[in-house]
Amino acid sequence: MDGELGEQIWQFPANDIARMLSPKIIDVADSPARLQEPYPPLAWYRCVIDDPAICAGVDSMSGPQPLTLKPSERLIDNYIPLAKWFNECVTSCNELYTRVCRKQLASDPSRLVAPKQRWFPTLVFSAYDRPTGDKVAGTPSLKPDLVAGPRELGKETVCYWSGANPDDDQMPIDFAVEVKDNWKALVMQAATYARAQISAVPLRAFSLVIGVNHSTNELRFLIYHHGGLTASLPIRIDTAEGVRQVQKVLFSVLLWQTPQDAGLPLFTNGNKFVLPASASLPAQSTLAVADQVLFHSLCVRGRGSLVVRARPITEPPSSLQPGRQLRSTARKKTQSEGTGTDRGPRTFHVLPMVKSSPVEPQAREDLQDWEGDSYIVPRRYHERDLVHVKPYIVMGPEDASTSSTGDAAFVIKTCWPNKSKRRLEPTVYDGISGHFGVPRHRISFEVCREDGSAFSNAIFLPPSDGACASYHWALTAKQSSEPDYRTLSVTVTEDEGQSFERCTDAWDLCLSTLHGLLGWLNYMKIGETPPGALHRDISIGNLVKLLKALLCPPFSTRGVANLLKKVTETPERSDVAEAFARLDLSSPHSQSSGLRKARDDAHRGTVSIGAEPTSEEGGPVPDVNFWRELEIAVAQDEYLKPLVAAAKRLEIALAKLGVSTECMANLIDADMAAFLDDYFTTSTHSGVISGTPEFMSVFVRIAMETSEPHLQNPLDDLHSFWYTVLWAALYNPETLKEVDDPKVVRQVKRWRSGVAGPRGARASTVEEMSQCDLSSTGHSRLLSTIVPLLFEWNPSLTRLQRQFDKVFKGCTDSHEKLLVFYRFAYEGVAEYAELIYEERETLQAQSVAEATL
Repeated sequence: MDGELGEQIWQFPANDIARMLSPKIIDVADSPARLQEPYPPLAWYRCVIDDPAICAGVDSMSGPQPLTLKPSERLIDNYIPLAKWFNECVTSCNELYTRVCRKQLASDPSRLVAPKQRWFPTLVFSAYDRPTGDKVAGTPSLKPDLVAGPRELGKETVCYWSGANPDDDQMPIDFAVEVKDNWKALVMQAATYARAQISAVPLRAFSLVIGVNHSTNELRFLIYHHGGLTASLPIRIDTAEGVRQVQKVLFSVLLWQTPQDAGLPLFTNGNKFVLPASASLPAQSTLAVADQVLFHSLCVRGRGSLVVRARPITEPPSSLQPGRQLRSTARKKTQSEGTGTDRGPRTFHVLPMVKSSPVEPQAREDLQDWEGDSYIVPRRYHERDLVHVKPYIVMGPEDASTSSTGDAAFVIKTCWPNKSKRRLEPTVYDGISGHFGVPRHRISFEVCREDGSAFSNAIFLPPSDGACASYHWALTAKQSSEPDYRTLSVTVTEDEGQSFERCTDAWDLCLSTLHGLLGWLNYMKIGETPPGALHRDISIGNLVKLLKALLCPPFSTRGVANLLKKVTETPERSDVAEAFARLDLSSPHSQSSGLRKARDDAHRGTVSIGAEPTSEEGGPVPDVNFWRELEIAVAQDEYLKPLVAAAKRLEIALAKLGVSTECMANLIDADMAAFLDDYFTTSTHSGVISGTPEFMSVFVRIAMETSEPHLQNPLDDLHSFWYTVLWAALYNPETLKEVDDPKVVRQVKRWRSGVAGPRGARASTVEEMSQCDLSSTGHSRLLSTIVPLLFEWNPSLTRLQRQFDKVFKGCTDSHEKLLVFYRFAYEGVAEYAELIYEERETLQAQSVAEATL
C-alpha cells in the first residue's frame, strides 16, 4: 500500500471534504464547455451541503460531547466509546435531515431531500475487532476496529464486504473505522479496507474509511480513489469545533440519494450495463448483462481494470433516449425493498476467472475450487434504475453497434487510466481492429455523471492553480508531484476467449503463442505511416485463446516495402527508386490499402482461405520476384537490408506452418502501449516502465526496482512472451491432475511460487527447471513437452538481445532506431516460428496422446 499510494496523498480542510462527499451538480450556466473537460475541479460544482438552510442547520446542530480517548487501543477503552459517540453524531444528523425534509432547498428548488430515496436510511456504528466473513484472495481476513452498517451488531453477527445474508446473522459493511496511535500505520491498514470495498464493488469512484488516532484525539476522513488518497486535515474530536466538523462531513454522506452520490457510475449496477449503441449513435443505447467476471486488477490506486463477459438483452428496447432510465428486469421482491437498503448486498454468479492476474500461488490454487464462500466477490452494486448519459465522445467504427452481434457475447473492459494514457487504448485499437491476433473494437467511451460532467477523481484533488504542494500530506514522501488525474473509461470488444492456462496441449499452447506474437507485430503496423505501438505489457492476463477460431485478414510482412519510400526521396539513391518502382505492390499482402481491404472482407466473412497460392503445408507461397526486387532495392542500406531479410524469413516460416486466415488467439489490453512515431524523441511513455512484474524481462524488472532508466524494446516484450508460456504451462489445470507423486506435486507448487515471486526467486526457479529432465521425473505431458522447447527458445532470445543492444547503440536518429525495432521484432517471431516448426512432431505427438486418453 505504501508503494501504491506513493506521493499521491493530499489533505484538505473538513469543509472541503464535506463538499467532496456531498451530492453535487456541475454549474455550466455560464460555461457549457465545462462538460468537455475530462477533469472538472470541485470548484465547478454546486454542492447540496452548501445550501444556506443546511449550513445554518449544521452550525446549530446539537451533538455529543467532545470525546477524549485513552492511551490504550483496547476494545472497552476506545472502540465501544467511539461507536457510541459516532452514533450520537448520526442521531443529530438524522434530526437535521428530518427538519430539512420539510422544505425544499433554498438554492435549488428542483431538488428535494427525500427520505424514501436515502442511500443510508439507517447507519449504525458498532465495535467489531474480529475477522470479517470474507476476504481478498491470498490475504488474511481483515479485522476492522469499528464498522458502520444498516443495523446494530449482535455478539454473533459476522460482517461481510460482499454477499452478507441477514438470515444467517450477517451484515454488510458500509464503512470501516481504524484506530491506531500512528497515522502512517493507520493509513496503510485503512487502505486494505478500501481494497476490500473495491473488491466487492470494483467500479466505485472512491472508498471512504474513517481513521482515529487515539493518542492525539484526532480523526481523519480518508477518501481512497484511483489517483491516491485524499484525507481531511486532523480533526480534534475532544473539542466542540471538532465535533461540528465531523457532523458536517457525516451529514454530507447521509444526504446521498443516488448511486452517483455514493460514487457509483450510473450506467451499470455491476450486473447490467447500459452502453452507447455505436460511435455514430451515442445517444442511443443497448443493454447488456454480465455473466462472467474475466479479470479484476485489484488495486487502491491505479487503473483497477475490470473485464466482464456480457450479452446484449432486448428488454427494455435499446433505442432508449438520453436521461431516461432502465429498470432492472426480472427484479425480485425482497424484504429490503422500500427501506432504502436495496443498494445491496446482492451477488451475481461469478464463474472461475478466465483472464487471471498474478496473485500468490496458494491463492491461485484456492481459486481453482472457488465458490465465492470465503473470498470477496464482485456483487451487484444496487437495485436502482440505470441511466444512460450520452458520453462526450464515443470512439470506434462508425457503423458498429453492440446490438449488431445479436445475442453473441462481447467483452466489456473498464479502467481508470491516468492523464498520459487517456484514450490510448481505443486509439490503438481503431488503427488495427480485426487484424490477425488483435481484438475487434466495438466502442470506447468515458463515463459521465448524470449532469454530463466527467466521472473522474478530479473533485478529490488539489485545484490546478500551481499550489498543489500546499495540499500535500508528507506521510510517505517529502515532496509531491502533479496530481494523478483519472477518468473511468470503457472499451468493448467482440472476441471472447480464455487464458492460455486453459490450452489443451503443448501444440495448442505453441500455436496460440504464435498467433499472439503475430498480433503483437500488428500492433506495430510495420511499414505504415504513422507507425503503430509497442505493446509493453505481455502477460498471462493479456494473451487470450479464442473460444472459436476467427477468420481474419492474412498476416503479412510485406508492408516493409513501404519503408523504402523514405529512401527513394533521397536524390543520390536513384538505384533504390528504380528497384522500388519495379515492385509489385498490388497484392493485399504488400501495402496497407490492400490490408485494409482484406480486413474489411474478413469483417464481412468473405475472405477465402484459398485466395492466395498455398504451399504444401497450407500457407501462402512466398513471392520470389517480390522479395528479389526488394532485396536489390535495399542491398546497400545497413538497416533496411537485415529488416527485409527478417520479414522474408518470417513469411517463409509462417508458410511452412500453414498460418493463413484462421486466428486462434488475441493480444489484448493496449493501455500500456506506446506509439512508436515519437517513442525515441518526445514520447511521455518511453521513459516510464510498463508491464506486469511476473512477466517482465530481467532488464525491465531491474529498471522498475532500481528506478534506473531503460527504454523498453521488442526484446523485452519477447522475453515477456517466454515467461508467459512458462506460466501458462505451470498453471495449466492438467499440470498437476496427471501427477501422482507427492514429491513432483510439491516441486511444481514450488516452481509456481518461484515464477510468481521476486526476481531472484524467478531466476532460481528458471535455473532449476533448465537442469531437470521432466519427462523422466513423472511430470505431466504438457510440462514435459513445453519446458524443453522453452529452453531451446531462450538461447536465441539471449543472442538476439546481444545483437539488438549492439546495433541499437550505433543508431544516430529515430528513424534508424525504429527500423532496428522492426528488424528484431520480425527476427524474434521468425525464430520462434522456425523452432515450433522443427519441433512440430514432438509437440503434435503430445496433442495426439491427449486425444487418445
